[in-house]
Amino acid sequence: MRDWNTSMKSTRSFISDDIPQVAELHHRIFGSTRGSSRQPISSSELNAYADYFEKVFLKNPWINEGITSLVSETPTGRISGFLGIMPRRMSFFGKTINVAISSQFIVDPENKTTGAGIELMKRFLSGPQDLSLTDEANDISRKMWEVFGGVTVPVYGIHWTRLIRPARYASSLVSQYFGKGGFLSNAFLKSTRPLSNLIDSIAARKLPKYFSQPKPQVSAKRMTSEMLLNCLSEFSDSRALWPEYDDQSLKWVLETIDTRSQSGTMRMHEIRNNGGSLLGWYIYILEPGGEANVLQIMGRKNSIGSVIDHLFHDASSLGALSVTGRFDPMFIHSFSDKRCFLKCGYPWLLVNSRDQDLLRSISQGDALISKLEGEWCLHFR
Repeated sequence: MRDWNTSMKSTRSFISDDIPQVAELHHRIFGSTRGSSRQPISSSELNAYADYFEKVFLKNPWINEGITSLVSETPTGRISGFLGIMPRRMSFFGKTINVAISSQFIVDPENKTTGAGIELMKRFLSGPQDLSLTDEANDISRKMWEVFGGVTVPVYGIHWTRLIRPARYASSLVSQYFGKGGFLSNAFLKSTRPLSNLIDSIAARKLPKYFSQPKPQVSAKRMTSEMLLNCLSEFSDSRALWPEYDDQSLKWVLETIDTRSQSGTMRMHEIRNNGGSLLGWYIYILEPGGEANVLQIMGRKNSIGSVIDHLFHDASSLGALSVTGRFDPMFIHSFSDKRCFLKCGYPWLLVNSRDQDLLRSISQGDALISKLEGEWCLHFR
Protein backbone atom coordinates (compact mmCIF):
# COMPACT_ATOMS: atom_id res chain seq x y z
CA MET A 1 0.00 0.00 0.00
CA ARG A 2 1.35 3.43 -1.00
CA ASP A 3 2.42 5.74 1.83
CA TRP A 4 0.57 9.05 1.54
CA ASN A 5 3.36 11.00 3.28
CA THR A 6 6.01 9.92 0.77
CA SER A 7 3.84 9.92 -2.36
CA MET A 8 2.55 13.46 -1.97
CA LYS A 9 4.93 16.39 -1.63
CA SER A 10 2.58 19.05 -0.29
CA THR A 11 -0.77 20.73 -0.14
CA ARG A 12 -0.26 24.44 -0.64
CA SER A 13 -1.88 27.65 -1.84
CA PHE A 14 -2.75 27.94 -5.51
CA ILE A 15 -0.67 30.47 -7.48
CA SER A 16 -0.81 31.78 -11.05
CA ASP A 17 2.09 29.53 -12.13
CA ASP A 18 -0.15 26.53 -11.40
CA ILE A 19 -2.80 27.54 -13.94
CA PRO A 20 -1.49 25.56 -16.94
CA GLN A 21 -1.39 22.29 -14.97
CA VAL A 22 -4.73 22.89 -13.25
CA ALA A 23 -6.29 23.83 -16.59
CA GLU A 24 -5.00 20.63 -18.20
CA LEU A 25 -6.31 18.58 -15.27
CA HIS A 26 -9.72 20.27 -15.42
CA HIS A 27 -9.90 19.80 -19.19
CA ARG A 28 -8.96 16.13 -18.92
CA ILE A 29 -11.61 15.38 -16.30
CA PHE A 30 -14.41 17.75 -17.32
CA GLY A 31 -13.68 18.08 -21.02
CA SER A 32 -16.20 17.91 -23.84
CA THR A 33 -16.78 14.18 -23.33
CA ARG A 34 -17.23 14.56 -19.56
CA GLY A 35 -14.34 12.65 -18.07
CA SER A 36 -13.07 10.76 -21.11
CA SER A 37 -11.56 13.66 -23.06
CA ARG A 38 -8.01 12.84 -24.10
CA GLN A 39 -7.61 15.62 -26.66
CA PRO A 40 -4.73 18.01 -25.81
CA ILE A 41 -5.88 21.36 -24.51
CA SER A 42 -5.78 24.01 -27.25
CA SER A 43 -4.14 27.42 -26.87
CA SER A 44 -7.53 29.17 -27.01
CA GLU A 45 -8.91 26.88 -24.29
CA LEU A 46 -5.81 27.47 -22.17
CA ASN A 47 -6.29 31.24 -22.50
CA ALA A 48 -9.92 30.89 -21.46
CA TYR A 49 -8.92 28.78 -18.45
CA ALA A 50 -6.19 31.28 -17.52
CA ASP A 51 -8.68 34.18 -17.57
CA TYR A 52 -11.13 32.16 -15.49
CA PHE A 53 -8.77 30.91 -12.77
CA GLU A 54 -7.04 34.30 -12.54
CA LYS A 55 -10.25 36.30 -12.23
CA VAL A 56 -12.26 33.98 -10.00
CA PHE A 57 -9.66 32.49 -7.63
CA LEU A 58 -6.76 34.97 -7.64
CA LYS A 59 -8.32 38.40 -8.26
CA ASN A 60 -11.80 38.30 -6.78
CA PRO A 61 -12.85 41.31 -4.67
CA TRP A 62 -12.68 39.33 -1.40
CA ILE A 63 -9.17 38.02 -1.92
CA ASN A 64 -7.76 37.11 1.46
CA GLU A 65 -4.23 35.77 2.01
CA GLY A 66 -5.47 33.55 4.81
CA ILE A 67 -8.22 31.99 2.67
CA THR A 68 -6.81 30.76 -0.64
CA SER A 69 -7.47 28.08 -3.23
CA LEU A 70 -5.39 24.94 -2.80
CA VAL A 71 -3.40 22.46 -4.88
CA SER A 72 -1.80 19.15 -4.02
CA GLU A 73 1.60 18.55 -5.56
CA THR A 74 3.58 15.34 -6.01
CA PRO A 75 7.35 15.17 -5.28
CA THR A 76 8.01 15.63 -9.00
CA GLY A 77 6.10 18.93 -9.04
CA ARG A 78 3.00 17.57 -10.76
CA ILE A 79 -0.36 18.99 -9.67
CA SER A 80 -2.52 16.06 -8.60
CA GLY A 81 -5.50 17.96 -7.19
CA PHE A 82 -7.15 21.37 -6.97
CA LEU A 83 -9.76 22.92 -4.71
CA GLY A 84 -11.03 26.36 -5.66
CA ILE A 85 -11.94 28.53 -2.67
CA MET A 86 -13.79 31.83 -2.81
CA PRO A 87 -13.65 34.04 0.31
CA ARG A 88 -16.88 35.93 1.05
CA ARG A 89 -18.22 38.11 3.83
CA MET A 90 -21.53 37.62 5.55
CA SER A 91 -23.11 38.99 8.67
CA PHE A 92 -24.42 36.80 11.47
CA PHE A 93 -26.81 38.74 13.69
CA GLY A 94 -25.09 41.91 12.49
CA LYS A 95 -21.51 40.73 13.05
CA THR A 96 -19.27 40.32 10.00
CA ILE A 97 -17.90 36.80 9.53
CA ASN A 98 -15.52 35.28 6.96
CA VAL A 99 -16.96 32.58 4.71
CA ALA A 100 -15.06 30.23 2.38
CA ILE A 101 -16.98 28.72 -0.54
CA SER A 102 -15.40 25.71 -2.21
CA SER A 103 -15.72 24.90 -5.90
CA GLN A 104 -14.00 22.95 -8.68
CA PHE A 105 -12.85 20.09 -6.45
CA ILE A 106 -10.64 18.08 -8.83
CA VAL A 107 -8.40 15.09 -8.13
CA ASP A 108 -6.37 13.36 -10.82
CA PRO A 109 -7.91 9.85 -11.13
CA GLU A 110 -4.41 8.47 -11.74
CA ASN A 111 -3.33 9.74 -8.30
CA LYS A 112 -6.38 9.04 -6.12
CA THR A 113 -4.43 6.56 -3.98
CA THR A 114 -2.13 9.37 -2.83
CA GLY A 115 -4.89 10.80 -0.66
CA ALA A 116 -4.74 14.17 -2.43
CA GLY A 117 -8.49 14.72 -2.11
CA ILE A 118 -8.47 13.97 1.62
CA GLU A 119 -5.53 16.30 2.27
CA LEU A 120 -7.14 19.12 0.25
CA MET A 121 -10.40 18.76 2.17
CA LYS A 122 -8.64 18.62 5.57
CA ARG A 123 -6.59 21.73 4.77
CA PHE A 124 -9.66 23.61 3.56
CA LEU A 125 -11.90 22.78 6.51
CA SER A 126 -9.17 23.62 9.04
CA GLY A 127 -8.73 27.10 7.57
CA PRO A 128 -9.29 30.42 9.41
CA GLN A 129 -12.81 31.03 8.05
CA ASP A 130 -15.82 31.16 10.36
CA LEU A 131 -17.95 29.19 7.92
CA SER A 132 -17.07 26.72 5.14
CA LEU A 133 -19.72 26.16 2.50
CA THR A 134 -20.40 24.41 -0.77
CA ASP A 135 -23.83 24.37 -2.36
CA GLU A 136 -23.55 22.19 -5.49
CA ALA A 137 -22.06 19.07 -3.93
CA ASN A 138 -22.64 15.57 -5.27
CA ASP A 139 -23.07 12.52 -3.06
CA ILE A 140 -19.33 11.75 -3.02
CA SER A 141 -18.45 15.24 -1.76
CA ARG A 142 -21.29 15.08 0.76
CA LYS A 143 -19.95 11.88 2.30
CA MET A 144 -16.43 13.31 2.46
CA TRP A 145 -17.61 16.49 4.19
CA GLU A 146 -19.58 14.50 6.74
CA VAL A 147 -16.50 12.40 7.54
CA PHE A 148 -14.66 15.62 8.47
CA GLY A 149 -17.51 16.97 10.61
CA GLY A 150 -19.42 18.83 7.92
CA VAL A 151 -23.19 19.07 7.97
CA THR A 152 -25.64 18.50 5.13
CA VAL A 153 -28.53 20.98 5.23
CA PRO A 154 -31.44 19.09 3.61
CA VAL A 155 -33.78 22.08 3.53
CA TYR A 156 -31.46 23.85 1.07
CA GLY A 157 -31.21 20.64 -0.96
CA ILE A 158 -34.84 21.12 -1.98
CA HIS A 159 -35.52 22.74 -5.35
CA TRP A 160 -38.88 23.96 -6.61
CA THR A 161 -40.17 24.01 -10.18
CA ARG A 162 -43.21 25.78 -11.63
CA LEU A 163 -44.35 24.54 -15.04
CA ILE A 164 -45.27 27.32 -17.47
CA ARG A 165 -45.73 25.33 -20.68
CA PRO A 166 -46.20 21.73 -19.48
CA ALA A 167 -46.47 19.99 -22.86
CA ARG A 168 -43.39 21.64 -24.31
CA TYR A 169 -41.57 20.98 -21.03
CA ALA A 170 -42.43 17.27 -21.31
CA SER A 171 -41.29 17.24 -24.96
CA SER A 172 -38.02 18.84 -23.92
CA LEU A 173 -37.43 16.10 -21.33
CA VAL A 174 -38.17 13.35 -23.86
CA SER A 175 -35.88 14.96 -26.45
CA GLN A 176 -32.91 14.62 -24.11
CA TYR A 177 -33.00 10.85 -24.60
CA PHE A 178 -31.92 11.53 -28.20
CA GLY A 179 -28.95 13.57 -27.03
CA LYS A 180 -29.45 17.13 -25.88
CA GLY A 181 -28.93 19.59 -28.72
CA GLY A 182 -28.33 16.85 -31.30
CA PHE A 183 -30.01 16.40 -34.67
CA LEU A 184 -32.57 13.85 -33.46
CA SER A 185 -33.34 15.92 -30.37
CA ASN A 186 -33.96 19.08 -32.39
CA ALA A 187 -36.00 17.18 -35.00
CA PHE A 188 -38.20 15.69 -32.26
CA LEU A 189 -38.81 19.10 -30.67
CA LYS A 190 -39.65 20.67 -34.02
CA SER A 191 -42.10 17.93 -34.99
CA THR A 192 -43.94 17.96 -31.63
CA ARG A 193 -44.07 21.75 -31.15
CA PRO A 194 -47.44 22.40 -32.89
CA LEU A 195 -49.22 19.78 -30.77
CA SER A 196 -47.40 20.89 -27.62
CA ASN A 197 -48.39 24.53 -28.21
CA LEU A 198 -52.02 23.50 -28.66
CA ILE A 199 -52.02 21.47 -25.44
CA ASP A 200 -50.34 24.30 -23.52
CA SER A 201 -52.91 26.80 -24.82
CA ILE A 202 -55.78 24.56 -23.68
CA ALA A 203 -54.12 23.98 -20.30
CA ALA A 204 -53.77 27.75 -19.72
CA ARG A 205 -57.49 28.25 -20.43
CA LYS A 206 -58.87 25.21 -18.61
CA LEU A 207 -56.46 25.20 -15.65
CA PRO A 208 -55.57 28.88 -15.13
CA LYS A 209 -54.53 28.39 -11.51
CA TYR A 210 -51.80 26.02 -12.65
CA PHE A 211 -50.66 27.27 -16.05
CA SER A 212 -51.83 30.86 -16.56
CA GLN A 213 -49.56 33.77 -15.56
CA PRO A 214 -51.61 37.01 -15.52
CA LYS A 215 -49.74 40.25 -14.97
CA PRO A 216 -49.93 41.20 -11.25
CA GLN A 217 -50.95 44.70 -10.18
CA VAL A 218 -47.51 45.79 -9.00
CA SER A 219 -44.75 48.03 -10.29
CA ALA A 220 -41.63 46.34 -11.72
CA LYS A 221 -38.39 48.09 -12.62
CA ARG A 222 -35.21 46.68 -14.14
CA MET A 223 -32.57 46.64 -11.41
CA THR A 224 -29.05 48.01 -11.53
CA SER A 225 -26.35 46.82 -9.15
CA GLU A 226 -26.88 50.00 -7.10
CA MET A 227 -30.59 49.24 -6.75
CA LEU A 228 -29.88 45.64 -5.74
CA LEU A 229 -27.38 46.84 -3.15
CA ASN A 230 -30.07 49.08 -1.64
CA CYS A 231 -32.60 46.24 -1.66
CA LEU A 232 -30.19 43.89 0.12
CA SER A 233 -29.51 46.57 2.73
CA GLU A 234 -33.22 47.19 3.35
CA PHE A 235 -33.92 43.48 3.91
CA SER A 236 -30.75 42.66 5.88
CA ASP A 237 -32.67 42.27 9.16
CA SER A 238 -34.86 39.48 7.79
CA ARG A 239 -32.38 36.60 8.37
CA ALA A 240 -29.79 35.70 10.99
CA LEU A 241 -27.19 35.04 8.26
CA TRP A 242 -27.05 37.58 5.45
CA PRO A 243 -24.57 38.25 2.62
CA GLU A 244 -22.48 41.42 2.76
CA TYR A 245 -21.72 43.33 -0.44
CA ASP A 246 -20.28 46.67 -1.39
CA ASP A 247 -20.54 48.36 -4.77
CA GLN A 248 -17.35 46.75 -6.11
CA SER A 249 -18.06 43.18 -5.01
CA LEU A 250 -21.70 43.19 -6.17
CA LYS A 251 -20.75 44.52 -9.60
CA TRP A 252 -18.09 41.82 -9.84
CA VAL A 253 -20.60 39.07 -9.08
CA LEU A 254 -23.15 40.37 -11.59
CA GLU A 255 -20.51 40.80 -14.29
CA THR A 256 -19.28 37.25 -13.63
CA ILE A 257 -22.84 35.95 -13.95
CA ASP A 258 -23.38 37.97 -17.11
CA THR A 259 -20.25 36.42 -18.61
CA ARG A 260 -21.43 32.95 -17.60
CA SER A 261 -24.90 33.55 -19.09
CA GLN A 262 -23.85 34.78 -22.53
CA SER A 263 -26.06 32.13 -24.14
CA GLY A 264 -29.01 33.05 -21.91
CA THR A 265 -30.89 36.15 -20.76
CA MET A 266 -30.41 37.64 -17.29
CA ARG A 267 -33.41 39.41 -15.77
CA MET A 268 -33.32 41.51 -12.58
CA HIS A 269 -36.48 43.23 -11.37
CA GLU A 270 -37.34 45.26 -8.30
CA ILE A 271 -41.01 44.90 -7.31
CA ARG A 272 -42.95 47.67 -5.55
CA ASN A 273 -46.62 48.15 -4.73
CA ASN A 274 -48.68 51.00 -6.15
CA GLY A 275 -47.72 53.12 -3.15
CA GLY A 276 -44.02 52.76 -3.91
CA SER A 277 -43.09 50.43 -1.03
CA LEU A 278 -40.50 47.75 -1.79
CA LEU A 279 -42.07 44.29 -1.93
CA GLY A 280 -38.98 42.35 -3.04
CA TRP A 281 -36.96 41.43 -6.10
CA TYR A 282 -35.82 38.54 -8.26
CA ILE A 283 -32.89 37.61 -10.50
CA TYR A 284 -33.01 34.79 -13.01
CA ILE A 285 -31.35 33.45 -16.14
CA LEU A 286 -33.53 32.26 -19.02
CA GLU A 287 -31.52 29.37 -20.46
CA PRO A 288 -31.60 28.57 -24.20
CA GLY A 289 -33.63 25.40 -23.53
CA GLY A 290 -36.45 27.42 -21.96
CA GLU A 291 -35.72 26.95 -18.24
CA ALA A 292 -35.76 30.09 -16.11
CA ASN A 293 -33.10 29.47 -13.47
CA VAL A 294 -33.74 31.67 -10.42
CA LEU A 295 -30.55 32.93 -8.76
CA GLN A 296 -32.19 34.98 -6.03
CA ILE A 297 -35.73 35.89 -4.99
CA MET A 298 -36.61 37.83 -1.88
CA GLY A 299 -39.59 39.49 -0.22
CA ARG A 300 -41.36 39.78 3.09
CA LYS A 301 -43.69 36.97 4.11
CA ASN A 302 -46.70 39.14 3.33
CA SER A 303 -45.36 40.29 -0.06
CA ILE A 304 -43.40 37.36 -1.52
CA GLY A 305 -46.52 36.10 -3.32
CA SER A 306 -46.64 39.22 -5.50
CA VAL A 307 -42.92 38.89 -6.27
CA ILE A 308 -43.38 35.24 -7.30
CA ASP A 309 -46.38 36.15 -9.47
CA HIS A 310 -44.38 38.76 -11.36
CA LEU A 311 -41.46 36.36 -11.77
CA PHE A 312 -43.74 33.77 -13.39
CA HIS A 313 -45.39 36.40 -15.60
CA ASP A 314 -42.06 37.79 -16.75
CA ALA A 315 -40.60 34.36 -17.50
CA SER A 316 -43.76 33.37 -19.37
CA SER A 317 -43.63 36.53 -21.50
CA LEU A 318 -40.14 35.53 -22.65
CA GLY A 319 -41.25 32.03 -23.64
CA ALA A 320 -40.02 30.06 -20.62
CA LEU A 321 -41.17 26.46 -20.32
CA SER A 322 -40.53 26.29 -16.57
CA VAL A 323 -39.16 28.30 -13.67
CA THR A 324 -36.94 26.64 -11.07
CA GLY A 325 -34.96 27.72 -8.03
CA ARG A 326 -33.58 26.73 -4.65
CA PHE A 327 -36.20 26.32 -1.97
CA ASP A 328 -36.41 29.02 0.70
CA PRO A 329 -37.93 27.56 3.88
CA MET A 330 -39.25 30.98 4.90
CA PHE A 331 -41.63 30.85 1.92
CA ILE A 332 -42.81 27.24 2.01
CA HIS A 333 -46.52 28.16 1.98
CA SER A 334 -46.12 30.68 -0.83
CA PHE A 335 -44.40 28.25 -3.20
CA SER A 336 -46.97 25.60 -2.34
CA ASP A 337 -49.81 28.03 -3.08
CA LYS A 338 -48.23 28.82 -6.47
CA ARG A 339 -48.46 25.15 -7.57
CA CYS A 340 -44.74 24.46 -7.51
CA PHE A 341 -43.50 20.91 -7.14
CA LEU A 342 -40.46 20.10 -5.04
CA LYS A 343 -37.45 17.83 -5.49
CA CYS A 344 -34.90 17.01 -2.80
CA GLY A 345 -31.39 15.75 -3.53
CA TYR A 346 -28.31 16.69 -5.54
CA PRO A 347 -27.02 19.38 -5.54
CA TRP A 348 -26.52 19.50 -1.76
CA LEU A 349 -25.69 22.43 0.51
CA LEU A 350 -22.89 21.44 2.91
CA VAL A 351 -21.57 23.58 5.77
CA ASN A 352 -18.88 23.35 8.44
CA SER A 353 -18.23 25.70 11.34
CA ARG A 354 -16.95 25.69 14.90
CA ASP A 355 -19.87 27.99 15.82
CA GLN A 356 -22.82 25.78 16.70
CA ASP A 357 -25.23 28.71 16.80
CA LEU A 358 -24.29 29.54 13.22
CA LEU A 359 -24.84 25.94 12.10
CA ARG A 360 -28.16 25.84 13.93
CA SER A 361 -29.42 29.00 12.21
CA ILE A 362 -28.52 27.64 8.76
CA SER A 363 -30.09 24.26 9.50
CA GLN A 364 -33.29 26.04 10.52
CA GLY A 365 -33.35 27.96 7.23
CA ASP A 366 -32.63 31.33 8.85
CA ALA A 367 -30.10 32.34 6.18
CA LEU A 368 -30.01 33.87 2.72
CA ILE A 369 -27.74 31.56 0.75
CA SER A 370 -28.82 31.94 -2.85
CA LYS A 371 -27.05 31.01 -6.07
CA LEU A 372 -25.76 34.58 -6.09
CA GLU A 373 -23.65 33.72 -3.04
CA GLY A 374 -22.80 30.14 -3.95
CA GLU A 375 -20.95 28.10 -6.55
CA TRP A 376 -23.21 28.73 -9.53
CA CYS A 377 -21.37 31.83 -10.75
CA LEU A 378 -17.97 30.19 -10.11
CA HIS A 379 -18.33 27.54 -12.82
CA PHE A 380 -16.01 27.52 -15.82
CA ARG A 381 -17.82 28.20 -19.08
